[in-house]
Amino acid sequence: MHKELAVVMDVAGTILKMYRVAKDIEKGTILANVVTWELIMEKKGRVLVVPQMDPDLMLSFQPDDTLGTLIDGREQLLEISCASTPISKFEAVRILGRSQAKVGDLVQVYREVSARCPGNYITAGMIVDVELQEVAYALSTGGSPFPGLEDVLATLKNQGADVYVASGDSMRSLAYLQELGIDLSRVYPVSGPIKKKDIIVDLKSQYSRVVMVGDGLNDLYALRAADLGILTVQQDTRPTLKLRAAADKIITNIKELPKIIENDL
Repeated sequence: MHKELAVVMDVAGTILKMYRVAKDIEKGTILANVVTWELIMEKKGRVLVVPQMDPDLMLSFQPDDTLGTLIDGREQLLEISCASTPISKFEAVRILGRSQAKVGDLVQVYREVSARCPGNYITAGMIVDVELQEVAYALSTGGSPFPGLEDVLATLKNQGADVYVASGDSMRSLAYLQELGIDLSRVYPVSGPIKKKDIIVDLKSQYSRVVMVGDGLNDLYALRAADLGILTVQQDTRPTLKLRAAADKIITNIKELPKIIENDL
């Protein structure tokens, strides 16, 4: 028997207001308030690698240690989150292992974000460039719930919705969502565009209606696959015309979500 309603939500920029910092490894410059997908999609052969490891481990290394030193023997903790073109984990890890980028590069952006976002949701990762055979950017992201999110989640529950999360972040970071009342058994970590679409398709075999809520290019296929695709522009991640066209509805505030879903039922 089908359940009635599933609502799948992206995290960064969708339910959490984000602050992102990147370091251009080649130039040595720090870039604040970046949009992750723009850095990945600005050229082919780029992939975001997310290490699912305790930040304290990263901080225990010397700044001049290479990233290869950090990941050596911990390759199983690395996951590919998003890519501009298909790249295997093996290839990404191989490049990381030979990279001249330093642990200090990753720590620098992590500390920049930690100073601005002292909460529980902070991630770090590396954007690997296959053409360069090098790390293009070290990246860190922190965030806090958009105002009214807990009321939104409570209202969705009252509407009979089961809330799921599909995010490109690691489970270590997403464990924070439990504090918002989200069931961690319904959280899908390290989900790129194809995996998000597959999650939607699988849930459509279990529910009468499946809603996807996202804000970025990595939500494109999932928005198209859902019975109702909702694009939120509250974070202002400069969604492309293609992304806007993929959505059935566009909202400017997460507080609008329950009413949109109610009207669609």
